[in-house]
Amino acid sequence: MVVASPSISTTNLETGRLLDKDKITKSLDIATSLGADYAEIRLVSETTNIASLKDGHLEKAIPGQEIGATLRILADGAWGVHSTSDISSIVSQIEPTLRLAKAVANRRVKNQLRVELADVPIIQDEIHWLGKKDVRDTDLDTRIEMMTAIDSEARDDSKIVSTMTGWSDEHIHTELLTSEGMDRVWSFQRSLINGMVTARDGDGVVSYRMRHGGEGGLEIIEKCDLGQMGIQARESALRLLNAERVPSGKMPLVADRDLTGVYIHEALGHPCEADLVQAGDSCLEGKLGQKIGSDICTVVDDPTMRGGYGCYPIDDEGVDTRPKNLIINGVLNEYLNHRETAQRFDLEPNGGARAQDGLHHPLVRMSNTVIQGGNHKDLDELIEDIQFGIYACGSRGGQVDTGRGSFQFAAQEAWLIENGNLTRPVKDVSISGMTLQILKDVDGLTRDAKLGSPGFCGKGQTVPVGDGGPLMRIKTALVG
Repeated sequence: MVVASPSISTTNLETGRLLDKDKITKSLDIATSLGADYAEIRLVSETTNIASLKDGHLEKAIPGQEIGATLRILADGAWGVHSTSDISSIVSQIEPTLRLAKAVANRRVKNQLRVELADVPIIQDEIHWLGKKDVRDTDLDTRIEMMTAIDSEARDDSKIVSTMTGWSDEHIHTELLTSEGMDRVWSFQRSLINGMVTARDGDGVVSYRMRHGGEGGLEIIEKCDLGQMGIQARESALRLLNAERVPSGKMPLVADRDLTGVYIHEALGHPCEADLVQAGDSCLEGKLGQKIGSDICTVVDDPTMRGGYGCYPIDDEGVDTRPKNLIINGVLNEYLNHRETAQRFDLEPNGGARAQDGLHHPLVRMSNTVIQGGNHKDLDELIEDIQFGIYACGSRGGQVDTGRGSFQFAAQEAWLIENGNLTRPVKDVSISGMTLQILKDVDGLTRDAKLGSPGFCGKGQTVPVGDGGPLMRIKTALVG
């Protein structure tokens, strides 16, 4: 556990701020007087609670307080970065970090581009998204009671041999001061409950996982029927025990909103990240304004979608968030970017800079990524003219090559579609293909687009994300 330096003044705590604004501002002015083009200090304080049950018994309960700050200095077209949990020491690192930036610039290889930042509005304000029921007021007994509501239903069968139920909540407080005059403070909360059910029948062993959560306080968890969540996980695990292995080959595929969301996030969202485009590791390089999918495909990445697990009010460079229309009617409309990549591609900064915590440098990241709804009424209407295909639900992860534009995902569970009806459950379902071809082959979407289960995205750093959409029909996918 990382705690705040004791040198943080009581005055700052009483004003709701942890950084000494006057001291930091003077330090940033010193950086620019010594030759820095830009300098910033960003502090993040996280108040967290983690708890878990194993087979109905409390396994751990860990409250935490983590505080970290990162100093970034841009000089001669290169970054110098210093991160620390000793907040009182950060102003003493101005000159060493400036020297580091200049040393990096001196070692720039031929034809390597200088780092430059796009202009953004300079704002001084505070924004606080507090949950209706502040997560910091939730006691351990309440957390245990809610986990138990899932667990007691999930293991109500002799073939369920193990259950794991987890809880996490966090209150994130961020302060950003820059040499340009940016002075922003913001905070928000996230809550998450999850579980894993393992079933055994003879030599057959299967598992099924579940998650519910989003931006907000205890009310986010209270919205979920936790007992029903446990029942569904138990029934899915038992169904998988007796499921047949999936037939392989090319066939129509219908994906539930969880699998649709994972596809949109992994196979499309990552190639839309402008830092990957800049690195030459995106199949969407040079395709802005081009048709890359079917007419019914519109994809939005929206950090302002309150309640989504990937929500945040301000990005980690102090830029206001907004919905990003990545694809409109099949046309690639926008990249996700931060100030550096916005300048590189002559784009408007769109609030895509996210860091894992106060000790990490912001990267271009997704938030809540959703494909918009279509014209089909429901699942029955999507599958009514499919003679033989697969309806796949949930995700067990997968692999994506953003440069080549290829992907492979595994579903949690699935059913055969035969003569327009769902028939037998199948297991060990994987779906693979090329991102751009699949986008062109999307030929059906239900109307009810919404977020699926919350998740986490790894890209050297891990951040919470949301993704989802409607039920999606693909006319041909490789299933195996």
